[in-house]
Amino acid sequence: MSRNKKPVVYVAIALAALILLPILLILISKVGGGGSSQPLEPAAGEVGAAAVANYDLRQLAEKAESLLNQDLAAATRKGDVSLDYVLDLKRDYDKAEDALAAGKSEKAAKLYADVVQNAELTLAGITLAEQARQMNDATYAQLNQLNYLEAAFAESYAEAVASYNDGLNQLNTGNWKESIAAFEMTNALLGDLEARSLQQIQTMLEKAALALNDYELEDAREAYTEVLGIDANNAPARYGLAMVDALEGIADEVKALEALEQAGKLEDALAMVDELIAANPNNAFLQNKQADLQQQIIERDFNAYVARAGAAEGEGNYKAAIDALEAALKLKSDAEQAARLADLKEKYKAARLETLLSTGFNALKAGRYQEARDIYKEATVLVPESKEARTGYEKASSLHLANIRYTQNLDTADKYVGEGRYPLAAKFFNKAMAARPSNVTSAQQSDEGRIRTKLDLEGKQVAVTIVSDKKTFVSIIGVFPPEKLKSKELSLFPDVYKVKGTRTGYRTVEREIRIDTQKAGQEIEIKCTEKQ
Repeated sequence: MSRNKKPVVYVAIALAALILLPILLILISKVGGGGSSQPLEPAAGEVGAAAVANYDLRQLAEKAESLLNQDLAAATRKGDVSLDYVLDLKRDYDKAEDALAAGKSEKAAKLYADVVQNAELTLAGITLAEQARQMNDATYAQLNQLNYLEAAFAESYAEAVASYNDGLNQLNTGNWKESIAAFEMTNALLGDLEARSLQQIQTMLEKAALALNDYELEDAREAYTEVLGIDANNAPARYGLAMVDALEGIADEVKALEALEQAGKLEDALAMVDELIAANPNNAFLQNKQADLQQQIIERDFNAYVARAGAAEGEGNYKAAIDALEAALKLKSDAEQAARLADLKEKYKAARLETLLSTGFNALKAGRYQEARDIYKEATVLVPESKEARTGYEKASSLHLANIRYTQNLDTADKYVGEGRYPLAAKFFNKAMAARPSNVTSAQQSDEGRIRTKLDLEGKQVAVTIVSDKKTFVSIIGVFPPEKLKSKELSLFPDVYKVKGTRTGYRTVEREIRIDTQKAGQEIEIKCTEKQ
């Protein structure tokens, strides 16, 4: 969409209207909800339908309000949505409000729905615009990243720049889809250019590497220099040139070094390299040769360990075979030998599994559920296909969970007993008894008896008198509704209750009262005496 061109004063007025809209909605809802403070009882059979209809309508109205006041208001401030468009939607929203106030629910619902639909379509367009802007930034960054190719591939790079410029022009004129398409074309052109350049560079690098391996230093230098003519920061080419420079002046030493290497005297060759590096510090070629010799020694020792493992396995000494393969795999990773090692270890699984199943069963039988669970879990990790291990793990976990539920529910019941919330205490005590394990500690048994005794004692109703001045509306939540009274006799089960007193022109009074058998016959006075 085009940015709003109206004067700043109109923009301020419209934004103020959007800010005030939630306040107006609250005032309208309060005016519409005026009248008697007593709740009205709907006719039989109408409760469900009316409640759903009012709920859906309220949800729709709140969604329309949110889109106007938040999403579209933010988009207007950014200039993504015109002020006239938002004001048109605001007028439709106001019509919906008027229809709702007039009791025309169907008309209000249709108007609200139109506002929501139009707003969501507009916001979807804004999302597309944001996508175009993000692609603009990403494409621009990619152009900068590959600008080193401009000198070697001027025509292809210029085509990508032209495509980007087209996308930028489409973006500036608000043609989001067209700009995205142009940016996608730019990315495709750059991808093709990069792929071709990489292929050309790789071909020259391979040529240079062959020359370097044959110590044809001038040919290697020429090929590496050609690569740097395309990509001045190409790391392999820079490294290759460093190798060429490093080889100059040590040709005889390198030949002697290779003779030792070919004779299999790897430690002697490595010692010679170390001496050459000491005389020629930071020589890249010698450092590479040092690393290569070290790797050859690792390969030789690795193969020796593998052969030792084979001999031990042939003799039936699986432990020695496993030790040898583990030593080999410490030198280097190898999928084949790792699989072989796993196969050898399988032969030990049966014995270990038998031990775990036995100890797990004993722990389970003794009521050590967490210990049993951990043992059976190890068994399932060791042999996932073991049905006995899985069954034991499941049973131990279930009993461990039940034990936790028992303990936590018993603690919660005890807490509510201390707070005088006996119905809640009874609820959690029953949950604890439902999850009670077969093995409980003596302390837990003592707690059970104490809580049960207290709940039995507080399980009978207690006489209470509510006293007021016949001017205050007194109520107890969940017991009786507001009424004026002088005195009211009640029988309440022990618990914590909230007593409330209201009187026109006076501050509301609220109190929490704790009822238990020790306070039978108490009088509770509730009066509103402090004027507002």
